[in-house]
Amino acid sequence: MNAAPLHLSRRIPLTALAMLAISLLLAGACTAFFLVTARGRDTSRFERQVQMTQDQITAHLKSDITLLRGAAGFFAASKTVTLQEFRIYVQRLDMERYDPGVQGIGYSQRIPSSQKQAWVDRLRASGLPTFHLWPEEPREEYHSIIYLEPPDARNEAALGYDMFTEPTRRAAMERAWLSGEPALSGRVILKQEIDADLQMGFLLYVPVYRGGAVPASEAERREKLEGFVYSAFRAKDLFNGIFPSDPLPRIFFRIYDGMEARPEQLLYESPSDGERPLESPRFTHTSHLEFGGRPWTVVYTSNAPFEQTLLTPWVPAVGAMGLLLSLLVFTIAWTQISARQRAEASEAERAQLLAREQAAHAEAEAQRTYLHQLFMQVPALIGIMRGPQFILEFANSMYQQVMGSREMVGKPLGEVMPDLSPEILAMFDTLYRTGQPQFARELLIPIVYAHGQVEERYWNFVLQPRRSREGQVDGVLVFAFEVTDLVLARHEAEANREEARGSARKLQTITDTLPALVAYVDNQERYRFANRTYEAWFGLKPEELVGKSIREFIGEPAYEQFKDPIHRALAGEPVRYEAELPIQKGPPIHTQSSYLPDRDAQSRVRGFVVLAFDITERKRAEEAVRNAVRLRDEFLSVASHELKTPLTPLSLKLQMLAREAEAQPESPFVLKVRKDVEAGQRQIKRLADLIGDLLDVSRISSGRMKLQWEEVDFAAAVREVVARLEPEATRAESRLTVEAPEALWGRSDRMRFEQVAENLLTNAIKYGAGQPIHVRLEASPGRMTLTVRDQGIGIAPEHQARIFERFERAVSERNYGGLGLGLYITRTIVEALGGTIRVKSEPGQGACFTVELPREPSVP
Repeated sequence: MNAAPLHLSRRIPLTALAMLAISLLLAGACTAFFLVTARGRDTSRFERQVQMTQDQITAHLKSDITLLRGAAGFFAASKTVTLQEFRIYVQRLDMERYDPGVQGIGYSQRIPSSQKQAWVDRLRASGLPTFHLWPEEPREEYHSIIYLEPPDARNEAALGYDMFTEPTRRAAMERAWLSGEPALSGRVILKQEIDADLQMGFLLYVPVYRGGAVPASEAERREKLEGFVYSAFRAKDLFNGIFPSDPLPRIFFRIYDGMEARPEQLLYESPSDGERPLESPRFTHTSHLEFGGRPWTVVYTSNAPFEQTLLTPWVPAVGAMGLLLSLLVFTIAWTQISARQRAEASEAERAQLLAREQAAHAEAEAQRTYLHQLFMQVPALIGIMRGPQFILEFANSMYQQVMGSREMVGKPLGEVMPDLSPEILAMFDTLYRTGQPQFARELLIPIVYAHGQVEERYWNFVLQPRRSREGQVDGVLVFAFEVTDLVLARHEAEANREEARGSARKLQTITDTLPALVAYVDNQERYRFANRTYEAWFGLKPEELVGKSIREFIGEPAYEQFKDPIHRALAGEPVRYEAELPIQKGPPIHTQSSYLPDRDAQSRVRGFVVLAFDITERKRAEEAVRNAVRLRDEFLSVASHELKTPLTPLSLKLQMLAREAEAQPESPFVLKVRKDVEAGQRQIKRLADLIGDLLDVSRISSGRMKLQWEEVDFAAAVREVVARLEPEATRAESRLTVEAPEALWGRSDRMRFEQVAENLLTNAIKYGAGQPIHVRLEASPGRMTLTVRDQGIGIAPEHQARIFERFERAVSERNYGGLGLGLYITRTIVEALGGTIRVKSEPGQGACFTVELPREPSVP
């Protein structure tokens, strides 16, 4: 391929860029239009719900006021209204049907103290034998309830009560008396509240005057008041009657007595359908209503079902879709234009690309066919069922093969497999009802399989719920694996193991072949069993060892060495240790020994099993690895010093060349020299930083890193590091911002602290180029916290722990340079300073590194 087509293929055509720009503009405009429309629609829906709710409340209470005005007219039109007449009047109103929230309608009579006994006698004679006025304290006049319908237990509890003795009721009654208009009371607990179902309530009063009409002046109204027709309302019953249960999402609202929404004045809270009200709803509206001269505050908020139907949350999805479509148009345009350019540049290249495309297409088709066949031929039953009848929607080839030629798809589970046990069917029902996955291992399912007769097969299966968009369970996913062979094989293996445990000769044969010491020592420290390895190592046959004590076998000096693990094992503790053991022939060997206690049925230790392995070769290998690590660290130290030696004169030469270039008049050559010198200085700095990292790693590995403790202004140190790296951030087109107090003093190693800050900030510039970087320093009691946050490529969760180790990286070195030492050095320094470091990140969301250090460490 010649160079010209290669050059063309790497350039982005201007037409494709123009199409990308136009597509992005259109996508942005559509997203903005959708945002405005969605907000308007959502707001309008919420306001309609608020208005509908408010209209229903207003209409109902106005209807109640009209009802009481009619009752007041009934009293005004009659000189005397008897209990029976009032009862018939109230019954005809049918309040339980048309006004379920009203506890009752009653009449309060104005009774001078001189007529108190006459009214009591009159009412007792009219059918109220236990009637009395209460409270009993003497007063000039009484405003007691003489009629209250319907006659139930709640209303009978309030008969005779003088409502003028309670301040909240009295305020409403005086307002109605003096104005001649209906008056609503504040929040009260009704006298009818006689059981545990306690509700807040209120009362509505309409005055009744002598002569029927409402007197014109306040003085006349004071004189001619006969009493009050009133209604008592239980707030919860009233508003639940106004707003019956509705499956459609409605808004949530609270009604408060008064002009302020104070919790202690809460009158009613609408039902939330079992869900908690949202802590931060999208919509909130507060309005004030007034009924009978009493203000109410109503706070409306959107609830979860309402917000689930909003359009506004879809705006990011619309924007993302527009962006994807724009990129798709750009990709298609770029592909088409580039293909045309390459075709025009070289017919041969086009033919070659076409051949490659056809080959790739054929290979992709072959791969798809293979994957489909693999899925259909997977040795497991896979089925998908819908609805509570579990109608089979999909069954793979294995499912069809196991169940034979019977028709399954489109039929319920009970018809496809009628002989399933009730226990298994109950698992399906439980999953569909609760949404909890169901599992079974090695379950015996005796049903009719493909051969037409009942077979006993064992299965492992998993039932997973399938959910609709609303999150409701609408089906079941079935994954089943036949384990009949495994279960039967295990049963056979268990029988074989039982037979093996009864054969002492086989046990001896097996242990004799092991390249390790195997023995059994009883609680008297005497050998009861030993394998042939004892003979190979110590020249003593197993039958000669059995019956000897450990002390007799290994001798008194060696027994003192191994006495502690022996006693621990006989105390019931599993023991594992390594030791050097002399043998009959050759030098001592390293062994790894395990003592496993053996207990009887009463959990008493009756001995222990000895297992000892020769680990001499492993010890030699470990020593070789330690020597290799030491040599590597020595090499890093020497190499770092040797590499750093020529950097100093080279850096000085570049500085001299830079000063000379600055002194020369500007010309293309001088500008090129300045640019090259600047690039050289950056590369020398980068090399010096890498050498410094290697030296730090060497010091850390050898334990030679020293800290110089001193008083440090952390805020000044951070600002100095930021100022030093400002040019590098500017070249990366990243804006640095610092949030720090004026001064933050503490005790630390200033140079090492600056190294930590510089390493974190350098990483942020490298991996977050083109994005803003924020540095924050804050103080807490006894500690200080440094945070460096970028908006770069981010770090996957599985890499966040290992990036603090040596030579570890979370990205490919082809895209980003470095040795993977910076964060390892940073972590080591932070821990040496008595602090901690952590990272919080998601891919594509940037990274946030947080360092916490003590301001007054315990070290000097």
